[in-house]
Amino acid sequence: MPPESPSPSGDTPARGQLPTLAYELESGTGTLPADVRVHRFRMTEAVSEPYTIVVDIVTAEVDYAFEHLLGHDAQINLVREEFVRSVYGIITAIDWLGLSGDHLMLRLTMRPAFALLDQQVHTRMFQDLSVLDIVEQVLSTELGVYNRSYDPGSVQRGSTPREYCAQYRESNLAFVVRLLEEEGISYVFAHDDELDAEQLRLIDTGTQLISATNLDTSDVFPMIVHNPGEADIESVQAIEWRRRVTSTGVMRRDYDWRTPTTLLDSETDAPDELQRTRRVYLHGGRRYFNDDLAERAADQQAALARPGRRGFGRGNAIGFRAGLKFMPDGHVLEQLDEELLLLRVEHEGHDPSALPSLEAQSGPHGGYSNMFECVPASVVLRPAALTPKPHVRGPQTAIVTGPSGEEIHVDESGRVCVQFYWDEDPPYDDTSSCWIRVAQRWAGPAWGAQFIPRVGMEVVVEFLEGNPDRPLITGCVYNGANASPYSLPDNKTQSGIKTNSSPGGDGSNELRFEDAAGSEEVYIHAQKDWTIAVENDKRQTVGHDESLEVGNDRTKHVKHDEKINVDNDETITIGHDHTETINNDMSVTVVSNQTITVGKDHTETIGSNRTETIATNASESVGSNKTISVGAIMQVSVGGALNASVGGAAGIEVGGAIAMAVGGAASETVGENKSIEVGKELIIKAAEAGQITTGKALGITSEDALTISSTKDMSISGKAKALLEAADEITIKCGSAKIVLKKSGDIAISGAKIDIKGSGPVNVKGSKVNNN
Repeated sequence: MPPESPSPSGDTPARGQLPTLAYELESGTGTLPADVRVHRFRMTEAVSEPYTIVVDIVTAEVDYAFEHLLGHDAQINLVREEFVRSVYGIITAIDWLGLSGDHLMLRLTMRPAFALLDQQVHTRMFQDLSVLDIVEQVLSTELGVYNRSYDPGSVQRGSTPREYCAQYRESNLAFVVRLLEEEGISYVFAHDDELDAEQLRLIDTGTQLISATNLDTSDVFPMIVHNPGEADIESVQAIEWRRRVTSTGVMRRDYDWRTPTTLLDSETDAPDELQRTRRVYLHGGRRYFNDDLAERAADQQAALARPGRRGFGRGNAIGFRAGLKFMPDGHVLEQLDEELLLLRVEHEGHDPSALPSLEAQSGPHGGYSNMFECVPASVVLRPAALTPKPHVRGPQTAIVTGPSGEEIHVDESGRVCVQFYWDEDPPYDDTSSCWIRVAQRWAGPAWGAQFIPRVGMEVVVEFLEGNPDRPLITGCVYNGANASPYSLPDNKTQSGIKTNSSPGGDGSNELRFEDAAGSEEVYIHAQKDWTIAVENDKRQTVGHDESLEVGNDRTKHVKHDEKINVDNDETITIGHDHTETINNDMSVTVVSNQTITVGKDHTETIGSNRTETIATNASESVGSNKTISVGAIMQVSVGGALNASVGGAAGIEVGGAIAMAVGGAASETVGENKSIEVGKELIIKAAEAGQITTGKALGITSEDALTISSTKDMSISGKAKALLEAADEITIKCGSAKIVLKKSGDIAISGAKIDIKGSGPVNVKGSKVNNN
């Protein structure tokens, strides 16, 4: 508060007399008793605060209905002859103070229309609008009701759009003031005689401030300590200058989820005169995703530093108003030899002539004085963040929204829009809210969980540090429209995840757990495809039966080995064809018996060799024909006996050579005829004796020469008759002896010695018998 004793200064008043001050009350209704007088006037105004005017009036009209003034405009004129200062407001309160003699005493309270915005509380949100846009939207509507306007002037701050800005259980007044504080925008009130009303004006630089006007139209207000009323000019009676130690810097830090590895911070710090620093560290105050920390830190520092240099004074200038500049003159302190800015002014005046009883005591003339707070006009004017930000206590629920006809509405970051139940005018579409992040069970770089809340779902929304501008979806809840996928309480032992096909909702994927004792089950359902990718091993154990049913084709690709162990039986039933392709070897081991039944044809193709080993017997039964075709050599090796039995004819046709080796005896039985036809040479060779036996006649026929030879003895015998016949000639030769029989009938016997001996008679007969 200003000092009671004056500051040292020159006290020579200007020549003349300060004009007498009078007070006038005017009502916007135009209806007031003619004798209404202002007895006392008080007004408190400050930069970035709605002002308050309290006026005590008196009238002899004790029965007048003053109630009708409530809520109407009013005007107080402070008159110094031709110099008039008018202040405007709305009557917000009327107090009946009682009677003084035969006069009624009342107290009227006047406030600017802007102050009445504290009686309107809303919970709503604004999207993609700047603070200036939001203030315009609120004030143009709410002040217009009172025929008031506001002037944004040339303000540049607050023009960047905010993605999301919530007014949560907050009066319009608190909401607008808080936003202006956050943007570093101050406001003052101009009392405009042309508008016949006050006007809210925004300022964000010192150049937007104007100066107070003295009676001589200058902005200079001299220091007049003694007898200021004897001067013909308004003056300042005292100024107390105050210095305080304040914080020297501010550091602000915040986190942006779009750049999670980078902490955002900004610092402004300058040491005091003693090179010491006192820094304030703030975090979490960043309002939207644009990086504005540097600006916020500078604003905070300016607001914190302002109390460090302040003046408190007292004067009689009715032209002083919060937000105006003035030039003091005549103060002995060098600090006051500069232009000052009025931050706060408290006016007080009275007119004792309004009550005859008081006039007799204090004289007929009224008094006026003010007390003010000021700072150097060069100080950066930034409002302190005094309006508390609303705090959301606990989680809320909301409904996920999106454009009409869209079931899943999400952006590239997995965020969704919601409709809060408290929204006064809910659109229930993609404009219901900003994009809100959704908490997931895991969230890694391109890995984690992903369940996007869908349009119509009820979600749980929490707010980071209770800040309504920072919502976060943390879960989903069922409601009367969205029931659990497993009806309760009947299926209380079931847990799981069941999705819904989109668009349309005609199917679902599902993972369900049944925990009912004795009926435990894990159920997996894929509405269409199911893809399993295992980078390394997969192990699957089924304690009892397993059933696999494939509605169409099945493809299985094993890039290395496959082993199948069936401890008991295996049955494979194929409704149509079966094709097996083995690019290398195939080995089949049957410990006991193997039966292969082919209902029709069986074709077996072997690209190279085939080896078949049978530990004991082999039996092959062919119901009809069998053909064996060997492209090159065919060899049959039998360790013991070989029996071939053919019920009808048997034919063996070999395109090249055929060799048969039998380690022991070989036996061949033909029920009827057997024919061996050799294209060229036929050789039958036995290492020891050889024998051809026929049940009847045996014929050997050669279309060319026929040779029968033996390296040892040879015997041809017949139990009955023997016939040796040739068409041309037969020769029997042994060494130099031979017998030649020709078809002419000639017989020649030649040899060294010829003996003819018979056990009976020897007859020689011919047409001619020669004898040496």
